[in-house]
Amino acid sequence: MIMEEETNKVLVIDDNEVIRHLAATLLSKSNYLVRTAKNGLDGIIMAKTFSPMVILLDVMMPEMNGYEVCKKLKEDYKTRDIPIIMVTSKTEPVDKVKGLELGAADYVAKPFDHMELLARVATQAKMKKLWDELQEKNRTLEDLSKKDGLTNLFNHRYFQERIAEEFSRAARYDFPLTCILMDIDYFKKVNDTYGHQAGDEILRFLAKIVLETIRDVDIAARYGGEEFVLILPHTPLENAFVMAERLRELVESTAFSFNDLTIKITISLGVAGLPHNKPLTHTELIRFADEALYAAKESGRNRVEQSRKS
Repeated sequence: MIMEEETNKVLVIDDNEVIRHLAATLLSKSNYLVRTAKNGLDGIIMAKTFSPMVILLDVMMPEMNGYEVCKKLKEDYKTRDIPIIMVTSKTEPVDKVKGLELGAADYVAKPFDHMELLARVATQAKMKKLWDELQEKNRTLEDLSKKDGLTNLFNHRYFQERIAEEFSRAARYDFPLTCILMDIDYFKKVNDTYGHQAGDEILRFLAKIVLETIRDVDIAARYGGEEFVLILPHTPLENAFVMAERLRELVESTAFSFNDLTIKITISLGVAGLPHNKPLTHTELIRFADEALYAAKESGRNRVEQSRKS
């Protein structure tokens, strides 16, 4: 039984039933999982649902010819990276150039040689696999460049990029936006008493609590050291204050385990928001949240303070 893997799926789009059957039979015998479409419109739909590694596309078809199909497939982000091999009885260079200009990867002439067809499909399937692997590695590297290595939260640089974007969007469309800064109380004492490995474990565990508490649309980042920061889009200040208080209570009631040790910590939080505090820039919003955090620490720690700016 052939497994439906991305590496062996081929779509044949041809209005000729004999050609469709011949290509499907030949490719199936070489362990390709094959689907066929008898016209361009069906082929476009199937390309999106079947997600083949390679498409064999007949040039001469009624209603929508292969060039038109190729153009539409290359315009759609879901199908634009699928290699297309144009299948045609035409051998004029101008016809080949037209397909290549539209994004086709290769050509094979009808009646096609069986070995040539298999070789061309195998080459394009290999190229597609390598392309997909490269794209996945690039996505991984991009993701790593945004993340803090210890906590797996977003890093400070990415936070600055996102809060600038979110502030601009909120100001333009009159959406509420809130920033929460939090800091672990007496964290230096934790490191001095239990060691930096215990401190690192606490930072990771706190990050886990944060991620389990916030919404999917919220952004959590490590601001620096033992400070974390949250961006809460579409969130009024009073709602953010409730979330901050919930986080504070969760941390206070949670025992952090490290080796045979049980460690209790608390956090202080500062909350500031748009439009409530009327910040003019995203940096001013951060400063207001930082001032509220400082007020929370000055008032005894293990508490939430909201910015008094208005």
